[in-house]
Amino acid sequence: MDKIHSMKVFVAVAEQRNFARVAEQFNLSATMVGKHIRSLEQRLGTSLISRTTRRQTLTEAGQFYLAECRQMLEKMQQVEEELQRITKQPRGLVRLNAPVTYGNLVIAPLMADLLAQHPKIDIELQLDNARIKFDEQVDLLIRIGELGETALIARPLGYYPLCYCASPQYLKQHGVPSHTKMLVEHHCLGFDGGSGQRLLPRPRLTTNSGNVLKQAALAGGGVILQPKLLLQDALDSGELVEILSDYAPAPMPINLLYQPGQQPLKNLTVIEFLMDRLGNH
Repeated sequence: MDKIHSMKVFVAVAEQRNFARVAEQFNLSATMVGKHIRSLEQRLGTSLISRTTRRQTLTEAGQFYLAECRQMLEKMQQVEEELQRITKQPRGLVRLNAPVTYGNLVIAPLMADLLAQHPKIDIELQLDNARIKFDEQVDLLIRIGELGETALIARPLGYYPLCYCASPQYLKQHGVPSHTKMLVEHHCLGFDGGSGQRLLPRPRLTTNSGNVLKQAALAGGGVILQPKLLLQDALDSGELVEILSDYAPAPMPINLLYQPGQQPLKNLTVIEFLMDRLGNH
């Protein structure tokens, strides 16, 4: 087995104390995680982890080896980053997390061009609507909405306008509301991204998928409040009709977020690519 990879697996196991979680992180089976640990133990001639049915703890040798592995892996990362700066050839995996709808409609179409421009960079594009959270599996994060106080570096990528709309057949049957207060008399279809916040009153249908709401509205299910970006094709074709335009919420800011401090060249390359394509749009 690759010794460096086994060291990385060992460090993750030592830090997380959970074989299943580490297996998911490295795209391995739990059995293979165990094989990496045993391979190191056989090479070193000593036990690194004391295993019981309830818990896993580091042996004294394991604690010493963990500290050394961290230093060695950090040094290797520094050497690779310095070589990248010297050669000006960004390389490596960049893990980018974005909201589902924005990621599908805006970020995904840019990926082919990014990869073509930088053949040594690989991208792991993760799409979810979770709140801001950085961990070892995220390098860059795109989020929509007010950030509040944060220690993260925030680079603006523009704004995200929302609009109320419904299908012509729904409006013909139920009438066109002239004020948001009248929405309580309508069939509302609501988005819930996990925060529990709902922008439409008493939604008949609630989902965490903007596309589901779009399809339901196209079928005449009711009124939705969704990003214009998602709805523009249906608005242009007349399949959906914008309503209550004077009451649409203020466009939400879009930000690219990353940790403060020196960034690897691979991250800086992706940051500048996204800023060039999307910044101030």
